[in-house]
Amino acid sequence: MWWVKLIVIVLLIAAVVSLGRALFSLVKDDGKSGKTMRALAWRVGFSAVIFLFILLSMMMGWIQPHDVNPTKRYGQPIEQTAPAQ
Repeated sequence: MWWVKLIVIVLLIAAVVSLGRALFSLVKDDGKSGKTMRALAWRVGFSAVIFLFILLSMMMGWIQPHDVNPTKRYGQPIEQTAPAQ
C-alpha cells in the first residue's frame, strides 16, 4: 500500500528535521537551553513511532517483509563450496 510508504517517509523526514534542529540549537546556544534535548527527544520519539508503525503494518498485512537470505537464490539453496587454499 502506497500510503504506508508515504507515512514512513514523512516520519523519517520529520526525524531528520528534528535532528537538524538539535544540531542548530546546539551550535547556536551551546546547548545551554533545553531546545537541544527536546529536539533529540522528538527524534527518538519519531524513530520509535516508525518502528512500531512498521511492525503494525506487517501484522495487519499492509506490507510484506522480503526474504533476504544470501544462501538462497530464487527460492533454491546455493551450493556452498570450500574456499581454495
